[in-house]
Amino acid sequence: MINIKKKCVLFFSILFLLLITSNNCFAYRNLPREPFYEKLTKENQLLHKKTFGNKLVIVEFFSFLCPHCYEFYKNINKKIFKNKIPKNVKIIRIHYSKMGQENGFATLLGYTWVVAKILNVEDKVIDPIFNGIHNTETIHDYKSIKKLFIKVTGVTSSAFDAAWNSNIAKTLFEKEYDLVEKLNISLVPDIYINNKYVINLSSLYNVYVDNFYSHYIYLILKLLKK
Repeated sequence: MINIKKKCVLFFSILFLLLITSNNCFAYRNLPREPFYEKLTKENQLLHKKTFGNKLVIVEFFSFLCPHCYEFYKNINKKIFKNKIPKNVKIIRIHYSKMGQENGFATLLGYTWVVAKILNVEDKVIDPIFNGIHNTETIHDYKSIKKLFIKVTGVTSSAFDAAWNSNIAKTLFEKEYDLVEKLNISLVPDIYINNKYVINLSSLYNVYVDNFYSHYIYLILKLLKK
């Protein structure tokens, strides 16, 4: 009887130690893995500075065809983001026009984005274009894009045509298309801060899945000060 009790005590002691060890290992595996960013090489820093200047800047590479980009811009609170980011920080968004090139749609969307820049209506069209591609499926060609611009921005048909057919639009599109290749952008969304850091969005999301966007904004503010 005594031996049985001793064996039971020994068994439960071992089990208890195993549970503690297991829980500790689990906790260790789930510790936040900071930093959620990488510092660019000196060569790449110089390349980014040469491209975007020395001022405080956030550069976002995205694609209207990318479902992750759609989720990102759909869920982030635009007002909070704008209010949190200092006024002297420039935000540059560049379309990644190499995704989904089977029918040339990516090129059309990239060209659409530079026209939005020329007309200064990026903030008015970015959500409707995303929604029209991934949700309502109403954006699929030049005519549907022009119709959307006129509807949500108030620009006239002639003003849109003038911007679309301008040499400025053609030059800007070629510049941004080449820039994606020059900076070796391969995944979107891809976000760079102050020409020095690139954010690891997947890592940040995996750790802070329930409050990703608040931590994303916090990380940007942190990197802007570095």
